[in-house]
Amino acid sequence: MRKGDLDASLISSYEYATAPENYLIHKDFCLASTGYVNSVLLISKKDVENLDGAKIGLTTSSATSINLLKIILREFYGFSNEFNRVPFNDDFEVSLKTNDAVLIIGDEALKFIDNGTYKVYDIGNLWTEKTGYPVVFAIIAINTQSAKTYKNELAAVFEKFNESYEIFKARPEEIADFARLNSTLSINFMEYFYNLKYNFTNEFKEGLNYYFRMLYKCGLIHKAENLRFY
Repeated sequence: MRKGDLDASLISSYEYATAPENYLIHKDFCLASTGYVNSVLLISKKDVENLDGAKIGLTTSSATSINLLKIILREFYGFSNEFNRVPFNDDFEVSLKTNDAVLIIGDEALKFIDNGTYKVYDIGNLWTEKTGYPVVFAIIAINTQSAKTYKNELAAVFEKFNESYEIFKARPEEIADFARLNSTLSINFMEYFYNLKYNFTNEFKEGLNYYFRMLYKCGLIHKAENLRFY
């Protein structure tokens, strides 16, 4: 997306904040949650209240979630932490040998079974508890040049998005059953889909603006950007 090789794509909210001049945001769709999301977990040897000065392992798989965690630890607990990159495909228990806690994301988080060995924190829920705002993990971005050049093509794509969303709202059980039969994950897909939100409401837009302000306050971006919509 930054190089201009794609006309439109789902990108992390953090990516937009770092290069907003490259993108416009689709006004109708996002990937968000209010409270539990289940696919972004902090697995810790200690209670979160005892992580001041701790080493935190981070994968490179979600820039938005990584920075949510950095903001939470700094602003809401007053902690100073050492953050270490860990290989994406490393088992979290391997990463915990050299870190006090590890952020796991996506399938790794969904496959995690809590047997009581570790302290487990859902970052989506922790963020909402601390801030009162939802999390917008990703937005649909349109390349600023493509927005001028390919209006008809983009309109056709987003019409299909609308159709897909309407089908999802009308037939969630059928879609959850299809996901269950075609996935290696042993999870409750209805619950997982229910926790994710896709309609870019004013509440989520306010939450995204708040996230950008906190990124700027913590020195994680150069300035808090306004949302520029397509």
